Amino acid sequence: QAADAWSPQAVENALKAGKPVFVDFTASWCVTCQANKIAVLDREDIRKAFKQHGVVFLVADWTNQNPDITQALESFGRSGVPLYILYSPDGKTTVLPELLTKNIVIEALDKLPSN
Repeated sequence: QAADAWSPQAVENALKAGKPVFVDFTASWCVTCQANKIAVLDREDIRKAFKQHGVVFLVADWTNQNPDITQALESFGRSGVPLYILYSPDGKTTVLPELLTKNIVIEALDKLPSN
């Protein structure tokens, strides 16, 4: 499934619907972001894992310094991208490392409460 555009409302709506949310805070000029996208996030097995867990995949594109995204980054103590957040419908928020691997993402998904 393709990612949808991030907004605080999109996160809230998905969580209210009982769905976990994975947010990719990224930018076109961010080398690490692009590497993670190619190596991990754009891979078929990760897309399948998202689907299996009912994850809503949102991309917060900070290429043009969107103030809402800046505020979200700062709320996690970050001044820039990449930032990967997995929100669980039970209110738990997991911040994933800046350098992603498939295992890191899969393990985080496996810790989500079962539907």
